[in-house]
Amino acid sequence: MATYVETKDVKILLDPGVALAPRRFGLPPHPVEFERLRQLAKLISNYAEKAQVLTVTHYHYDHHDLGDSIPLKVWEGKDAYVKHPTENINPSQKFERAPLFLKRIEGLPRNLVYADGGEASYGRTVIKFSEAMPHGADPKLGYIFQVSIDDGKEKLVYTSDVEGPVLKEQTAFILAEKPSFLIVDGPMTYMLGYRYTMENLGAAFQNLKQVMAETPVETIILDHHFMRDLNYQLIAAPLYKAAKSRNVKLISAAEYLNRPVEILEACRPELYKTGNLKPSGRSRRSKASRK
Repeated sequence: MATYVETKDVKILLDPGVALAPRRFGLPPHPVEFERLRQLAKLISNYAEKAQVLTVTHYHYDHHDLGDSIPLKVWEGKDAYVKHPTENINPSQKFERAPLFLKRIEGLPRNLVYADGGEASYGRTVIKFSEAMPHGADPKLGYIFQVSIDDGKEKLVYTSDVEGPVLKEQTAFILAEKPSFLIVDGPMTYMLGYRYTMENLGAAFQNLKQVMAETPVETIILDHHFMRDLNYQLIAAPLYKAAKSRNVKLISAAEYLNRPVEILEACRPELYKTGNLKPSGRSRRSKASRK
């Protein structure tokens, strides 16, 4: 979910982290995944160096950790807006991840701000941080804040990890901000029947349809959790239909960047079997997801 945003006033990097699922389909990450991890960590660190503002919406490693090979000096001199480390937070983040991370960057940022519910201005650009809200439907995974960036002409909302959005309170922030551009982590369909229910999926689709109907959004990037499922296009068929009817561009991050869709984690068994992506997960751009 690491996202670089540049306005005329300020350069912002949201959640400069990258990580791999330690186990999927009973398998550890494939060497191809480790190589991609190294490439992306370096790319994100390059953007972190040029950014003036860095955020950490919560303390899951994929949202703040770039690995041991990237110097923590990327935080030096930055304005850092981070999740409050002791309020509205689950035990593993409160007692382990947050204090470890904050200790590692101690003294590096120019300013360190607990951002939950706050706001910052850089020239005409206004950055708003939502109140803390659950990471998906279950607060056991902790709490996050969403981010809105308004440069006076366009407004972007970044959901962080809302798993849908699955809750009305998560959706309410998006509706209130009325973005033209939305980056949403999407439903956790690869966990259906385990940590994500059909009711969660239905709520997520309904909430996204409401956003399309009630905001001026023109582009929605649906990614992160959602792009860990080989059947994402089939599952999202109702959303693509709704987006087409409202002339909303619904695409993945790869498609927005005009790059191949390579969901390596979802193709892990095939990578171990052949070293290549299986046909349903190989590099491609679908007509449905471009519309």
